Amino acid sequence: MKQAQSNNIRFLGSLLVLTGLSCYFYYLMEWLFFLSRPSMLSYLTLTENLTLLFNAPLPLILIALPAVSIMSLLPAIFSIKNGGVKALVDKVPYVIPAIILTCTAFLMLDNFSYTMFGIASHSASTLASTLASQSYYWIMIALVLIYFMGKLAHNNSRGGIISRYIRHLFHIMLVLLGLSFLSLAVSYHRPLATESGVKLPPIRDDFPNIIFFAADGVNSANMSIYGYERITTPFMDSIAHESLVYMNHWTNSAKTTGAVGSLLSGKYPTRTKVVFRPDTFSGKDMFQHFPGILKELGYYNIDISLRHYIDSKDLNMRNAFDYANHRLLNNNYSLVSGFFLLRWPSSVQFIEDNWQRLFQRLAHLSGYATMFNPHQLVNQGEKVPAHRSDVDRINQLKHQILHAPKPFFANVHLLGSHGKKFDYEKPIFTKTKEQADHWMLDHYDNAIYQWDAYIREIYQLLDDLGELDNTLLIFSSDHGKRHKINETLPLIIRYPNQEHTGSVTLASQRMDIAPTVLSYLGVTPPQWMDGHSLLSRSKEAYPIFIVSAAKQQLIVPGKWKVSANLIPPFYSLGTISMAYCGILYSVDINNSHHPLLSYQRVHAKTATCPAVDLEPELAYGMIFTHLKDMGYDIAQLNLDSRLRKYSVRLE
Repeated sequence: MKQAQSNNIRFLGSLLVLTGLSCYFYYLMEWLFFLSRPSMLSYLTLTENLTLLFNAPLPLILIALPAVSIMSLLPAIFSIKNGGVKALVDKVPYVIPAIILTCTAFLMLDNFSYTMFGIASHSASTLASTLASQSYYWIMIALVLIYFMGKLAHNNSRGGIISRYIRHLFHIMLVLLGLSFLSLAVSYHRPLATESGVKLPPIRDDFPNIIFFAADGVNSANMSIYGYERITTPFMDSIAHESLVYMNHWTNSAKTTGAVGSLLSGKYPTRTKVVFRPDTFSGKDMFQHFPGILKELGYYNIDISLRHYIDSKDLNMRNAFDYANHRLLNNNYSLVSGFFLLRWPSSVQFIEDNWQRLFQRLAHLSGYATMFNPHQLVNQGEKVPAHRSDVDRINQLKHQILHAPKPFFANVHLLGSHGKKFDYEKPIFTKTKEQADHWMLDHYDNAIYQWDAYIREIYQLLDDLGELDNTLLIFSSDHGKRHKINETLPLIIRYPNQEHTGSVTLASQRMDIAPTVLSYLGVTPPQWMDGHSLLSRSKEAYPIFIVSAAKQQLIVPGKWKVSANLIPPFYSLGTISMAYCGILYSVDINNSHHPLLSYQRVHAKTATCPAVDLEPELAYGMIFTHLKDMGYDIAQLNLDSRLRKYSVRLE
């Protein structure tokens, strides 16, 4: 009897050790994968990376070990004498470590085949799609799972290699657990605040709905509402008298990721360090944002955009949106996940990114959800599939307007005008939708005309529902055509009951939109917002800082485009510019040892602009001071004595 109990304890102990080691192996492989390319790990120090490596497996271990303990009882419960069936039942306790090892092998092989041959479970050119069936992948996964179950059972049997060295494996497991708990202590920091920290007025029943309705890459110069000779925005022209039209509006980022980040946070991209993927919000910036404040006011928040590059969840915005791109988001964290998130946010993000990497592939193979390459999607032009097109985004918006709880906030970002080729429903300035070359002007104007037509549809729907004068409508764009920053952008705001109308010539910027809306709602914009309320700002000009991403690279044959060379102190930041009084001053820090300085006139100066003769060196000094204020180490920039003098003068 004692011998049987001893054998059972030994069997359970070996199962637990094998399961724990498989968890560590899984995260080691994933850690190496993320470390090998630009990713969230690029922003962490060596110490932070190592502590993350050791504490990331703990949640999986805490889930897997109790499950394995239960599974270990199955052979005793089912006392089967049939040899074949008994052999199968005896392998069942090894299912969980085998599943973990199978997932590890699947991701490793998938990444290898994708990198080397452009073939993977989620690629359009995979074997699965070529043979019109994902069953081949599932057969492969099942065979690998059976292989690992058999291999673990065999090697853990009497005389097997695991059985012989179980004492050493047990000691290794103890050391790893010790390092894991030590890493938790080392990486622990004061819990983050999950609230916005904004003093809010009493919640009212008459808050208006809010719709941010943006189109990608639209220059105001190509819109007839701004004087373009071709009638590209007939509907916006017709409601110009109902709206406040900003004539001198600027982006804060040449890339959509940074532009949407500044729109929704009200912060400089240089403050949040969200410029271009793989950048995501981190620390307190995860919780300090405009949609979070609206949620505290009782708003239902809707995000209709594009996964990966600008999806709020993918950018690690927490407690922001209730619905995002065909999925409901759960903002109520469990006790365990919430505890870890607030104290070890990097580890939680790493775990979530790993889970998404696995889940998206398995969901794609099962037909539950289609995985797609966002970089290819935004460059397909007229070949965008219907379920990923602006038509689908407009249908999502219409559905939400009809069914979402009130009041609601919808952030909508259309991509038809993105380029290099353009997507729209009907040609207006061309005979067909065929685009022989990239960036063809007539097709670009077609896409802008289509945006205007969508605005008409939404406006009419709101009017039919009696919600038009209970909705704040904001039409804008994220950056200029071809990601240019030397072009002004549209900003047109239709307030409920046409409370504010006319045109504004003073310069404004994208991150001013959130504090402007808050001011309209009676909420004092928080101090952590860098933007200005356009309803209460003075008529004095102020510098507008604009970032461009570091040089990008395609990291695999499937053309996933990310910022390259993510190294401190500037990471994804490539160029920092300042628009001020009709001049755009730029510092290119892609080569920080020899930053390139330039400036150009970008638009006619307004009568209220004071800095007619701003010295370029002083302007560059303002840029360097801004970088330092945002936490960048400008000491690594090779500045000549004149620029160093000006940057010191402004500190």
